[in-house]
Amino acid sequence: LEIHPTHLSDEGEYKCRIVVWDNTGNSTEPSVPISKEARMMLKVNVPPEKVEITHLTSGRNLSLRCKSEGAKPPADILWTKTSPDGVETEIPDLSKTREIEPAGELYDTAEQIFYQLEENEMIAKISCVVRHHNTNTTIYKNITFVSPAIQNALKVTMQRFAEPVLYSSIENQDGQDNKAGLVKISADPGFKVPYNTSVTLKASAPGVYPEPRYLWWVGDQTGIAGRELHIDNLEEDKSYYVLAENPLGRVVLEVPVHITTSDYSQWNDSSRDGDVTVDDTTGGLDTGAIIGIV
Repeated sequence: LEIHPTHLSDEGEYKCRIVVWDNTGNSTEPSVPISKEARMMLKVNVPPEKVEITHLTSGRNLSLRCKSEGAKPPADILWTKTSPDGVETEIPDLSKTREIEPAGELYDTAEQIFYQLEENEMIAKISCVVRHHNTNTTIYKNITFVSPAIQNALKVTMQRFAEPVLYSSIENQDGQDNKAGLVKISADPGFKVPYNTSVTLKASAPGVYPEPRYLWWVGDQTGIAGRELHIDNLEEDKSYYVLAENPLGRVVLEVPVHITTSDYSQWNDSSRDGDVTVDDTTGGLDTGAIIGIV
């Protein structure tokens, strides 16, 4: 008997029965049925479906709550802290409370701890580690705390051509921090457009915490704050600039937008004198070209 895939309704006792008819070698006597049976109890284990972490802070005092939902049997929760140099240590079972609540045939496990950061801790990454031994499942949920003493200490970086931008991430699902949250730039309808086309540029930084703020500008115009920049009726090749900044770092990206027709001076009397060279670039622009930091 093969059951695939298994469901909770498959759990229970299964019985296998074998029947042999035996007439003891005498064909004149009726056969006698001889039966054997075996029983097995099938238990269905379910890994956690969802993990959430919430927190409250008051100075250096932290209240952290981690919840694992939809597991069978209930999942185990432990807490760890990772130092800036990457050393991970388990937080002792101090001031910890745990709740296990049934959710139908599954179980939710919630655990809350109270923790006090040390005075010399500037950055602390605390992880809720959910382990479900029956299904060999481990899920990390991380949260990073930054001391107010370094909130304005901006990390100066210079990268070029789609290299990572140094931001720290607050939370993830698989226990692997992004080495850097990429600042991504997209353009609608694209970075190469026909003459007199309107373009919308959009910046995003998935996985970056705190959420960056963005400032767009071109030439000596006043900057425009926000994720998006709308350009009306583009008439010539232009480079736009966006500043992405959060308390841990800042970076300036150059975003060039090109007219697909290289010779557009017949429609634009204000075109520049001299030769104009339009470089042929391929595809979209993931992160722009990072040109410098002041």
